[in-house]
Amino acid sequence: MIIKLSALLFCLSVSSSFADETLLSLRAEIGSARCVKDTQCRTVAVGAKSCGGPELYLPWSVAEGQGEKIALLARQYSQQRVSEIKKSGELSVCQFVADPGAVCRQKQCVLQSAGVMN
Repeated sequence: MIIKLSALLFCLSVSSSFADETLLSLRAEIGSARCVKDTQCRTVAVGAKSCGGPELYLPWSVAEGQGEKIALLARQYSQQRVSEIKKSGELSVCQFVADPGAVCRQKQCVLQSAGVMN
């Protein structure tokens, strides 16, 4: 029993470290998300919940990040999270997370506040 538990914990820590590395790479690619106008700001869905859908959204700037690479890293991270969830039996709040959109504030793309429309 102890050996099986140790093996499970090792597998979870290894897969978690891969997901953590992917998330770090994604955040590095997004950078500081600098902008001068709202039209430069985008969001990307990140992660996965056990009942489906993304965990959160991150803002990024077309002026600073490469959209294709950001999308690829976000997909990889989401797939890694799905795998982790299946292996661990992790549960999450099954609340729908809507894309809040992103806006340029003080020369940085940030998530738009709920109920705020430009």
